[in-house]
Formats: sequence, C-alpha cells, structure tokens
Amino acid sequence: MAPAASKLRAEAGLGALPQRALAQYLRLLRLYPVLTKAATSGVLSALGNFLAQMMAKQRKKENCSQKLDVGGPLRYAIYGFFFTGPLSHFFYLFMERWIPSEAPCAGVKRLLLDRLLFAPAFLLLFLSTMNFLEGRGAAALSVQIRRSFWPALRTNWRVWTPVQFININYVPLQVRTQGASPSTSRLASWNDWWSSHRPESLASLDTDRRSVCPHLIQWSRKHF
Repeated sequence: MAPAASKLRAEAGLGALPQRALAQYLRLLRLYPVLTKAATSGVLSALGNFLAQMMAKQRKKENCSQKLDVGGPLRYAIYGFFFTGPLSHFFYLFMERWIPSEAPCAGVKRLLLDRLLFAPAFLLLFLSTMNFLEGRGAAALSVQIRRSFWPALRTNWRVWTPVQFININYVPLQVRTQGASPSTSRLASWNDWWSSHRPESLASLDTDRRSVCPHLIQWSRKHF
C-alpha cells in the first residue's frame, strides 16, 4: 500500500506543478513587473527566432544547405529583454490611464492608438535595433526601411489587429504586455523572410559569403 500511496502523491505533485509555476509567475509579475516581463519577452523572442530559422531551414533543405544563425536568438533575446517587455509594459499602463475602459468607444480608441502609433514606432525601433546589433551602418538601415517597413507594417495590421483588439481590451493589464512578445517575434520572422527573398538582399548576402543558392536569387528576381 505504501508504494501505491507514494506513487499517487507523486502524480498529484506533478499535476499541481503547472499551477504552482503559474502562481509563482504571477507573484513575480506583481513584485517585479518590468523585470519579469522583460525576461519573458527575451525568452519568447529568442525561441521565436530559433523556431523561425528551423522552419526556414526545413523548407529549403531540398534546395540548399543553410546553417543556423546562432547569433539570431541572442539578438532577439536582447531586443525582447530591453525593448519589447519594458516598452510594452509602460505603453499599456499609459493607455490604461489615458483611455480608461469606461471612456466612450474606449476599445476602438485603444486599438487605433496601438495600430497607428505604437505598431509603426515599434517596427521602426525593431529594424533600427537589429541593424545595429548586426553591425550594419546607416546606409544599410535606410535600405532596409525602404524595402521592409511598409510591407511588414501592412502585414502586422492585417494579421494582428484582431488579436490586439482582444489583447488591449480583455486581457488583464498585468499580463497584457506578454501578448506583444510572440507577435513581435512572428513579425520579425516575416521580416527576415522578406529580406532574404529580395534580390538585392540575396546579392549582398552572397557578397558577404553566406550560404545562398544561385537559383534562389533567380527565383526572387522572377517573383519580386
């Protein structure tokens, strides 16, 4: 009987582990909101970049061998920790105080503020930060913004507007900022895909002696 009872207690303990982890996470959010959100955003951003690279490698494995960019997750972790988590935290606090939920048309006003102000500024900050972390100059940033900013912003508006409406109006404030981290990572992954398929970008990658297949350059010239 004793082994059976011990096994049942162990299984009960394992079953309660997610609840204890969630309780501890909510406790950290209450005690150290900015630091906790920064750490969470950093981890999620790094994981998103790693998974995006794995998916891209899987799609291209029949055509060319491409090594993973080991510095990618680190750059995304830095961006998530220092920018995504803290900035989202303070932006949503500002939004909550400036447009309280009882204000007329609060949901629509919040959505417009997020989509028309925060999203473009955040994307521009993302492109600038990644350009700096990759060691590129102002000329490269200018080219990247001209190529990627507007297509990426349109995609963000089209895909994430319904999600953000729910996030900023129905998700509790203390965890609301976490909704920005996965979406940022996906937006960044889309931007990586866009850049990698532009003919000029592929040519520059080839000049930098990175692994790029010639037929991929031809394909991008035909479709873009």
